[in-house]
Amino acid sequence: MVRLRPFEQDTPHGRSQERYRRIALTTLSGFAVRGLGTAVGLVTVPLLLAYLGKERFGLWSTVTTVVAWATLFDLGIANGLVNCLAKAHGRGERDLAAKYVSTALAALVAIAAVLAAGVAASAWSIPWERVLAVRGAVDAQTVRWSVVAALATFIIGLPLSVGGQIYAAYQRAYVANAFAMIGAVVGVVALLAALGLGAGLPALVLVFGLGGLVASALGLGYAMRVAMPWLRFRVGAVDREALREVMARSIPMFLFQVGALVVNETQAIILAHRCNLAIVAEYAILMRLYLIALGVVQLSTSSFVPSFREAVERGEHAWVRASFAQFVRVRVGLALLGGAALVLVGNPLLRIWLRRSDVSFSPSTWIVLWVMMVSVTWVGAHSDLLAITDRLWGLVALVFVNATATVLLTWWLAPHLQVLGVVIASGAVTALAFTWILPWMARPVLRGGNDVGK
Repeated sequence: MVRLRPFEQDTPHGRSQERYRRIALTTLSGFAVRGLGTAVGLVTVPLLLAYLGKERFGLWSTVTTVVAWATLFDLGIANGLVNCLAKAHGRGERDLAAKYVSTALAALVAIAAVLAAGVAASAWSIPWERVLAVRGAVDAQTVRWSVVAALATFIIGLPLSVGGQIYAAYQRAYVANAFAMIGAVVGVVALLAALGLGAGLPALVLVFGLGGLVASALGLGYAMRVAMPWLRFRVGAVDREALREVMARSIPMFLFQVGALVVNETQAIILAHRCNLAIVAEYAILMRLYLIALGVVQLSTSSFVPSFREAVERGEHAWVRASFAQFVRVRVGLALLGGAALVLVGNPLLRIWLRRSDVSFSPSTWIVLWVMMVSVTWVGAHSDLLAITDRLWGLVALVFVNATATVLLTWWLAPHLQVLGVVIASGAVTALAFTWILPWMARPVLRGGNDVGK
């Protein structure tokens, strides 16, 4: 399956072969990107921790939470675009796909302009040191400029994110991965140069986002100029009906993002308020290691997801069932292995990685993290299938249930159990309830329900 030349796509067998070819290329290139990103993290995190100290490194981690919340301002348009493009691709409707891309890009440029004006007008009136619970550990000016730098890279990258969505929808994410590798190299070189020059925290935050901007700009330019020129931006292709269709998927995805961010991105802020920035730094380090492992699990199969929608649009439900079963087996198997590895060698890895012994976690913390990884992987596989086939509102309801429980549990457990309490709070609802609710919700899609995509 791993070859550059496409298979013929005039028959179901040929389309199946082509889907697996793209899945293989995307998976292999994804592992290469993840490997490079892991190497970058292994090099830069200890350097940054030593350069900044625990308090400022904790601030950096908290600032990234602000940016994660800022991603809500795309209103779910980028994620909605993937579903629309996957549908158009499955039906062979290039003109419609071009309308989706031009409309989404125009909308994101407009949102970015409004955000830039808002940041310029309000950044100096918001007491960021109080919002982030810095408590005098870092001066107010450094906190403010660090937040502004992080938001600036996000705003610039907002319309550029369309490129990655195009490649995902057309099952060509391996191209985006190639540009991501270029961006990672640019980013780490720029960061090391900034460290060598003695840059302050705001400059480091700005430089840290440079690689992603380079990758996104190159990817979008290549998609529109070379790989898929029919998607090139045209003012005349900006279309009200296309916007309506994108927004019909974007609104529930936006709400899902809100809930997911509450689940995943409130912990650092709650820890800062209920504990201190040193505990935030420890939690951020633990989650960095966890997300590296989880990222490997997801990369192993994430390239399947857009192909499910394309196959559904063609009525090839047997392929969807067989491929989804394989998708779940690989994901869960890797999660079991990855989680077990963290339980066995998590603390030694941290000592080697950080070159210090003051950051370690109890066996119970690692075991709970393992359970969370397997549960999140199982639930995430079914959630991906439901999302790509536009079964979104049920997911929105569930994520808000999870968000409410996570915030309440984190607020209650953090002062008593600190990092362990946050890990328990983050995974409790997923492990106890969603592991059986999501498979039940996905059954109609796997049976070939006739309302998919409407």
